[in-house]
Amino acid sequence: MDTPDELVSYLTPREKNEMMATYQNTTAIACPACGDPFDYLIVCKQDPTSLSLSEVMDLCVSTSEDGNPLLYTHR
Repeated sequence: MDTPDELVSYLTPREKNEMMATYQNTTAIACPACGDPFDYLIVCKQDPTSLSLSEVMDLCVSTSEDGNPLLYTHR
């Protein structure tokens, strides 16, 4: 994918609020940071944003074109 916006168009939306948006990778797209398929993309829309993770997972991080943090989760 060339841009994060293009990547989001291939993912399944799961949750959206004023703090963040969550998208599920249902097609095994590769993580732009590590190259492995990721489970979810979390787009942080406000600074600061707090996450409560219910399980231990690896995270890869990049930023969107407008500077928002993008978190790619790996179980």
